[in-house]
Amino acid sequence: MTHTSHTPKDPASSIDLRWINAGRDVIGQQVIHLPQTIPSALHTLPPPPATLVGRTEALKELLSELAPTPEERRSLRGANEAQKERSGSSGVVVSALVGMGGVGKSALALAAGAIAHNKRWFCAELFVDLRGYTPGVEPLSAEAALDILLRQMGVTPEDIPLGVEERASFYRSRLESLSEADEQGRPVLVVADNARSASQVRPLLPGPGGHKLVATSRGGLHSLAGARHLDLDVLDFEAAIALLASDLTTHTPEDPRAEDETKLGLLASLCGLLPLALEIAAAYLKRNPRLTPARLAERLERAVSRVDKLRDPDRDTGQARVLRAVFDTSLGHLDRIEARVFLLVASTPGPTLSTAAAAILAELPSEEVEEVLETLASAHLLTQPAPDRWGTHDLLADYARHHPHPPKDRDQALGRVLNHYTTTTGAANERLEALPGQVVSDLFSDSDAALAWLDAERTTLVSAALAAPELGHTDAAIALPLHLVEYLSRERRFEDLERVLRSAQATARTTGDHTREGSAWNYLGTTLRQLRRFDEAIHALTRARDLHQLIGHAHGEAAAWTNLGTALAQVRRFDEAIPALTRARDLHQQTGDQIDEAATWNNLGTTLRQVRRFNESIQAHTRARDLYQLTGHTHGEAAAWTNLGTTLRQLRRFDEAIPALTRARDLEQQNGDAHGEAQAWTNLGTALREMGRFKEAIGALTHAREVFDKLGAAHGEAAAWTNLGVALAQVGRPTEAIHALIRARDLYHRTGDVHGEAQAGANLGMALAQVGKPTEAVQALDRAREAFNQTGDVHSEAQLWKNFGQVLLWLGQRAGASRAVQRAVELFEESGDVREAALGRELLMRIQEASDTDDST
Repeated sequence: MTHTSHTPKDPASSIDLRWINAGRDVIGQQVIHLPQTIPSALHTLPPPPATLVGRTEALKELLSELAPTPEERRSLRGANEAQKERSGSSGVVVSALVGMGGVGKSALALAAGAIAHNKRWFCAELFVDLRGYTPGVEPLSAEAALDILLRQMGVTPEDIPLGVEERASFYRSRLESLSEADEQGRPVLVVADNARSASQVRPLLPGPGGHKLVATSRGGLHSLAGARHLDLDVLDFEAAIALLASDLTTHTPEDPRAEDETKLGLLASLCGLLPLALEIAAAYLKRNPRLTPARLAERLERAVSRVDKLRDPDRDTGQARVLRAVFDTSLGHLDRIEARVFLLVASTPGPTLSTAAAAILAELPSEEVEEVLETLASAHLLTQPAPDRWGTHDLLADYARHHPHPPKDRDQALGRVLNHYTTTTGAANERLEALPGQVVSDLFSDSDAALAWLDAERTTLVSAALAAPELGHTDAAIALPLHLVEYLSRERRFEDLERVLRSAQATARTTGDHTREGSAWNYLGTTLRQLRRFDEAIHALTRARDLHQLIGHAHGEAAAWTNLGTALAQVRRFDEAIPALTRARDLHQQTGDQIDEAATWNNLGTTLRQVRRFNESIQAHTRARDLYQLTGHTHGEAAAWTNLGTTLRQLRRFDEAIPALTRARDLEQQNGDAHGEAQAWTNLGTALREMGRFKEAIGALTHAREVFDKLGAAHGEAAAWTNLGVALAQVGRPTEAIHALIRARDLYHRTGDVHGEAQAGANLGMALAQVGKPTEAVQALDRAREAFNQTGDVHSEAQLWKNFGQVLLWLGQRAGASRAVQRAVELFEESGDVREAALGRELLMRIQEASDTDDST
């Protein structure tokens, strides 16, 4: 689709597609320039809109239907009568333009008609408004429509027969007479606008002779045999902005508001990208030159109902420019059951709902409600974005929610569907968390079935959870978010999870439900930790711990202690983290919860590794692994194998580390956890690199990086890039290494991980030194040293000082190198790394010996 430029002086400067020629005139932007009209009853099309934005492809498609065929073109150039007869025997071309009210069907039909007129494809273009959806007016009968068309063709009222069939026959005969009277034997174009049903249009079918009929309708005219349907949707985002800008510059060529694409985009979104709503919004802006798009958008956002706000400010325009009146006419053509189902379905929270949910909502059998939904979709009041799923345009949803006469049982109906979501999500969550042999709801046959349902319903469930408090459904407002924790965590939908948990916590606090409020705080804390917002996470987890302590809920308190300790460890507050995790472990042992005890052992082991208490770390991870195996919890077992392998790797016990990390990877694959598998690949690749198996390491780390990138997991991707960069440097590919490490450092910076950024920067400094860029290398290392000092990571700072000394040594600055390595030795000793301290002293001795040799020489 194309859109107009926002530069008033050159409205065609940014056209992306070829313009559509219309004689000497064009419609591609699309601006239609018509010659002065000649009064004639045979050319009765109303003038098209001055601009037609975003409909280039639809216009091309419609024009291709209206254009004469090659045979007809030869006939028009003077072929013999036999050729004319053969061309005239071609079937009738019927084009049905369908779409929701206000989507621009009439504008498209009239634009195509104007081009056809300018190209002289037809000897006459006739028009009739069937008034199928005109507010406050009865639809035109087919008999009355034929009367109008016959009068346009010059038939006197006395000669027009009575009865629809008689008129239809006479109408077809008159169309043929018009063609025969035309010097070129051209056919006739008939535009039947605003049809309510196929029964209005069927008598208007022109018959043979190459005549063509274009009908527009909100409902599908599917029973018209041979009709070519063209469904019009709302505009795309860029075209909607272009329509607003074009309206403004057509009115006032230098209007600066047309350049404000950001605010016009916000306004377009609030108008649902619906052309009629956009035109009404533009009318408000044109009426008041000082009204900014931002201010109008703010008014729409604050309005109780956007639909009620979107009415043309010119009171003389009539009900056709009042959005609620336009939608009222669509609703008015439904029967009682259809209208009730629409108002209920369109009022439900979420972008879509399933047929099953709609049946519960409306208390109708599934087959019956499905037929009603199909009818509503054909009337363009609902959409069907996927099999068994139904949606509503934003403005129609607003219309339904603020309808002055909603179904009397709407509150109860919404309560039923919220109960359905809560119960079903609870059953799905049970299935996801079920251990082997555990009895759970039989609503889902296995975890794959539960995941498939959750995948299909995710956005709707999140919307339902957020809407539940306002709808007064307290249980759904609290329980639904808690049921979603496992699934949204697995899918790493942490932003969604944060929103629903904050809502659950607020509702639980308001209702005095301390137990579930504590749970909400606990899950919120773990979610914020995953988002690396550690201060907020620690606050939330402290609230969870205190609430559970207050009510004496030992299990909840233990869970809060576990997550609090983990968060404290991630900000390197190890002196607080280890006691917190130890307290959690003891509480879990008291309550007999082996799975949570295993998780605590696992987190404790990771924390002990970070303070280099490796033997205790191995014991903790081994204990976690054994408990997970005992309970059949394969997700936890995979995590324990990963952490155990990582600790063994740091002790350089590779013959044990590689099998552990391989086992972790295999379990993550078995569990279908892409993020966990990528993490296992990262750790495995790192171990292979440290063993000198570089080709395997680079392959593993590249795979991990690609998976993290696909998942949008920036922090995991940064870790993979860091280790990949180190491996590339070690195999003599420094340029690629530098690229990888810069990428890693930037990703860590984006996620706010100062420690990770420092690690990537330290390795980047060494890679820069390797390619002979000492100044940049020293800058990178110094920046990393400050970051390590900021995080309190003594061991990493020591390693950096050692690397810094090596760079200075390469630069021939032996005195500076000696001081740097001496500082490294001191920090290694402080951190308890005897091995590295000894290696540092050996390096220090070599530097000293080299200095003594130089002095002697």
